[in-house]
Amino acid sequence: MMRSMRVLVFAVTLVFALLAGWRVFALMRAEQLAHSDPEQALRRNPGEPEALWSRTKTMLDAGDDAGAASAARALLAQEPLQGRAFGTLADIAARAGHADEALRLYGIAVHRAPRDPQAINGLVQMELQREDYSDAMHWIDFYLRTSTGRAATSSRVLPGLVPLALDGKFASALVGVLRQDPPWRGDMMTALRIIPTAAARVYGQLEREHALRPEEYSGWIDGLITAGQWDEAHMRWVAKMQGGRPGGAQPYNGDFSSDPSNHGFDWRLPVGAAMSTEFEPVAGTRRRTLHLHFFGQTINAALLEHALRLGAGDHILQMRIRTRSLSSAEGVTFQVACPNGTVIGAGDPLIGSADWQTAEIIVRVPPSGCPGQWLRLNQVWSGAGARLSGDLWVDDVRVGAMASH
Repeated sequence: MMRSMRVLVFAVTLVFALLAGWRVFALMRAEQLAHSDPEQALRRNPGEPEALWSRTKTMLDAGDDAGAASAARALLAQEPLQGRAFGTLADIAARAGHADEALRLYGIAVHRAPRDPQAINGLVQMELQREDYSDAMHWIDFYLRTSTGRAATSSRVLPGLVPLALDGKFASALVGVLRQDPPWRGDMMTALRIIPTAAARVYGQLEREHALRPEEYSGWIDGLITAGQWDEAHMRWVAKMQGGRPGGAQPYNGDFSSDPSNHGFDWRLPVGAAMSTEFEPVAGTRRRTLHLHFFGQTINAALLEHALRLGAGDHILQMRIRTRSLSSAEGVTFQVACPNGTVIGAGDPLIGSADWQTAEIIVRVPPSGCPGQWLRLNQVWSGAGARLSGDLWVDDVRVGAMASH
């Protein structure tokens, strides 16, 4: 009797073990088939989440929104925290014109799947349509901060925000986030320069709120110059650097009394090891003399630059110059050119040694096609192997109108 009971218990246990093993095998097989054959996977396990998600995507691709919604709800019945299923339901609601329902579902989706770009994008688009720019920027900032490939994400997302900044309300919302110094601020400030009007809205508001960094201001002004917006660049430069007094002497800082800022309408000193610069005080004045020393190496760029804003007509550029053992193939010369490269004034070549002398250059600005000018010190000949050595001193640079006769 006891032996029979033991055999029965063993048999029953074996049957349950076989059934459990078969069930585990079926579940494992369903997981394996979830992506390659979701329908077979669902026959093995009707609640297999990945198979339900694959069915949802298949129906979406086929344009069957009703079937996709049904599959998404079945997925939520198995896994209520599935953010991507809520995102799918939100997409379907948005396409059906149910904006409020779509917004509610997107909100659930991003809270349950905060790294899902599709859900975040859907929520942002809904917020933009509602002109709720503060909320839109909150989620854009969140996405840019948390994205795994932050640099690639920024390069893809930020250019799309630039035209939106033409809207003053959006620009204010963008500024509100930029004030918090997000890690993508520098890239955004650079991207804005693609559209000067958008840049003016954002940069201008940051400047008024004393939240514009010096390097951002300089990049803004230089971006305007590069874009050919010389009038606006000069107006904003004058407002900041000359207290709004447009009648200030040109070139700005022509006496070198201040260290050049290397941007805007100020001196731009060269960089590199082929030359050195220093400022020497002029006794009894606020002026300083710029001393350039060249080490006998090849230099393939301008030796000194300054952006000018001269009106149409004839002008005279004057400066004091001294040279010592200045050696170059054909010397160096100061030139004034329009943005398109047309030279509208050039001085005599400088070479060898000479004591202080006043140099004059006649500058003829045409009535059109020359909204701004570049004063540059260049080598007369800069071909291959051209080397420059020696010293050059520059002092008291000024521009005046030509006397009429």
